[in-house]
Amino acid sequence: MKKKPNSAIAVSKAAAVVLALILPLVGCNFFGLPEYQLAVTVEPGVIGTPETSTELLADLTKVEYAYTPVNSLHTVEVIFNGSQATASGTVTMYRDITLAARLVDIRAAWLVKSYKTDGTAIETFTITLAGNDILGGTFSDSRGYAGTWTGASNKVVITYGNWEKYIFTGTLFSVTGSWANGSVAGTWSADRVE
Repeated sequence: MKKKPNSAIAVSKAAAVVLALILPLVGCNFFGLPEYQLAVTVEPGVIGTPETSTELLADLTKVEYAYTPVNSLHTVEVIFNGSQATASGTVTMYRDITLAARLVDIRAAWLVKSYKTDGTAIETFTITLAGNDILGGTFSDSRGYAGTWTGASNKVVITYGNWEKYIFTGTLFSVTGSWANGSVAGTWSADRVE
């Protein structure tokens, strides 16, 4: 007479294998919505929401953010996972996200490209903006020209003191705009020199 296999032992072994496979999935939220980390830093001189914090949020959660400067002459930018973004908007959680709300500070070296009104490139040069305040100071460029600059209420004005009557104006946030030298005019753009 043949013996029947012990079904209780087989069932127990099968259950153990299934549990060994499922338990790690439970730990990574496999059976529910995944969660992602939102890390927010609000730097001095900026107010708004969300405030400085770190929290876990469910996948596809929409987070609205809005920041303003304490001093209305300043301009706010948000650094969203390393890239510049406007001071207000919405992010959707589908990965870990870092937001840093800070005042725009253009005191640095910039590679400036200038163009005629018809779009023809004129020249490229480096300009270094310096000063004790993020609202303005002095500058020099790689060609030996210099002058003063202001950066208030999202407007930048670069006025040359020793290069004819050149004035570069534009937005502080994007560091782009137009230039004029008397009746001659064009556009310009700048990229921060790393």
